[in-house]
Amino acid sequence: MINLKTKGGQKLLAAGNWVWSLFTINFAWFLINFSVILTAIILGSLDFNITFVVINLILTFMLAIFTIPSLMASFATVQDWQINGNASYFKKQFINWIDMLKNYKLNIGFAFVFGILIFLNKWFFGNVFPHMFILTSTVIVMAILITMSFQVGTKSEQSFTELCLEYPMRILGATLIFIALLVLNLVLQLAFLIVICSISLSVYFTYRMFGGRVEKND
Repeated sequence: MINLKTKGGQKLLAAGNWVWSLFTINFAWFLINFSVILTAIILGSLDFNITFVVINLILTFMLAIFTIPSLMASFATVQDWQINGNASYFKKQFINWIDMLKNYKLNIGFAFVFGILIFLNKWFFGNVFPHMFILTSTVIVMAILITMSFQVGTKSEQSFTELCLEYPMRILGATLIFIALLVLNLVLQLAFLIVICSISLSVYFTYRMFGGRVEKND
């Protein structure tokens, strides 16, 4: 039996609390975006027709309401975690998501761009060069979204432009981390990761890479 009063026990307890904090943030994000994930799965199974266009429009609307603001909220919640220490941040993530809905221009703008990219990706699927251009554009938009989400979610004193000029390689690294964890879910069929830690872990790494505030060491 492990004695939690020992140094090793305290480290184990701190690690468990850290994982719990990570999980509660991610699980709240997952519940917020559950309908979006189901809609995206349905959209991916459709051929390019009028039904695809209608479902894509619905998905675009859902991205503006759920996915974009909840990503910004994840940065705000991770900042709370890094400042205040390990705890359950399930409720806090929902509160931050509702708060981020006020950034409706950013939410709608990013959702519209992603909706267009999804449409073009389906349209040009099978045409190598146009398809590669769309995929490259998607990665660039993701990098912009991640950077903007950090800037808005943490209320960073640095502007978006300053972040881009100061951390170009870190932005690239953060984008690759997001993509890698998404690929783990899709390619390796590790679907449980999207429930447990895919987004919160990506946000955590990005937050630390961008020099976010850390005041509490658990």
